[in-house]
Amino acid sequence: MTNDVAARRAKRRATVAVSVFVVLLGGLMAKIVLDPESTGVVVTWDPSSVADPSDVHTAPDGGQYAFLSTQPDSDEPVTYDPCEPIDVVVNTRTGPGDALAVVDSALREVSELSGLTFRLEGETSQVPTTDWEPERDGDAWQPVLVAWTDPDEVDELAGGVAGLGGSAWLEEDGQRRYITGQVLLDGPQLAALGEEQTRATVLHELAHLVGLDHVDDRGELMYPTGGRFEWGPGDLAGLQELGQGGCG
Repeated sequence: MTNDVAARRAKRRATVAVSVFVVLLGGLMAKIVLDPESTGVVVTWDPSSVADPSDVHTAPDGGQYAFLSTQPDSDEPVTYDPCEPIDVVVNTRTGPGDALAVVDSALREVSELSGLTFRLEGETSQVPTTDWEPERDGDAWQPVLVAWTDPDEVDELAGGVAGLGGSAWLEEDGQRRYITGQVLLDGPQLAALGEEQTRATVLHELAHLVGLDHVDDRGELMYPTGGRFEWGPGDLAGLQELGQGGCG
């Protein structure tokens, strides 16, 4: 992989325009590589990037999808282990009264479409940050954090950014797996935009969490600008490939 291609793959963010609002849906990408001696995390931000055309796949129904990370020397996506549940905790501080239920519904939808399994553990007071390193929680990695927050707490949500999402991967024996991640949601802004946009934003960020990138296709929910609220054919094909059809 050339340095230019690697740099392009590392830059992920999104923009969604809803009537007179401009909402940025970001793709936080935290990559972690562990070896016996060290741990490293790199987080890169870009307000307008989409997947490089050479990384885009075409779905059987004509839609487009792309992956945030791929296996070394391969086009195969980095994914969560479809045979292990992805534990999730939710900080509801700035969310609506049904913030936990909104996340639960979105997790169920992504699970049904991908075959990945989520295990919602409940609420947490964990403070979100974009400067984070995955840590062990006993014998497992810390749960995915979904945090309803605001620009006062997360600077990167300033300027109309409604959400950020992504995961960290671990490489062992030449194979990469996502191990945990974060989804950060601007609760006050989403409240102003309404329930439909809130749902679309949560789904968009969860798609980043499990590994989908932005594509330059207006028919996809992962298109960086536009008011689409439902999955497109490429989104669905990409989610299925990320879940590898489930365990077994």
